[in-house]
Amino acid sequence: MAEPLPTPQDVPAHRIHGLSDGIFAIVMTLLVLELRVPEQAGELAQAAREAHFAADLAALLPRLIVYAFTFLIAGVSWLSHTHFQSSVLRTDRRLAFLNILYLMLVSLLPFTSALIGEHGDTALGVAVYAVNQVLIAAAFLWMLAHAVSGGLMRPGWANERLGQRALVNALVFTVMALLAFAAKPLAWYTPFALILLHPLLGRVMRRPW
Repeated sequence: MAEPLPTPQDVPAHRIHGLSDGIFAIVMTLLVLELRVPEQAGELAQAAREAHFAADLAALLPRLIVYAFTFLIAGVSWLSHTHFQSSVLRTDRRLAFLNILYLMLVSLLPFTSALIGEHGDTALGVAVYAVNQVLIAAAFLWMLAHAVSGGLMRPGWANERLGQRALVNALVFTVMALLAFAAKPLAWYTPFALILLHPLLGRVMRRPW
């Protein structure tokens, strides 16, 4: 099968790669800014200060959890996106636009992670975060579908299982969004299912895409 030839309307691949890497780097850095050091209670006695500090750290725990799994998921998304870009032979304008849409949704992660960190006790706070993750996965699948249907991919690209990983993310966070209104405490544990599902489905599902 002949490789697709570039056209004058194509966007240079290195510009797409540079923008994408820059967005991911900024997003993953901004996530840590929500972890603010507890203020020191100087007017209290030492024992009271230590108790106050311990309580502040305990209150920070939900933000630490959100930071940890959001950073890891963003990192895995960056790896998938990098594999995708390396598997694309040429980038037409539509694929470039879909990539911008994808990055726009990725750039919302610091906001939605701050939202669930601050309002994780509410169904809406959890659901907004989950929907953001679902939309990121959906945008990635849209990019992949366009690249495949347009013949923009390199031979052998399917071995990366790019679509499978994005589909698993979309399903897990859809469940999280639904559980936010049905069983909110359980919704918090949903993202950790990705640790088991990705390697498990990699063995069970033989469809490489």
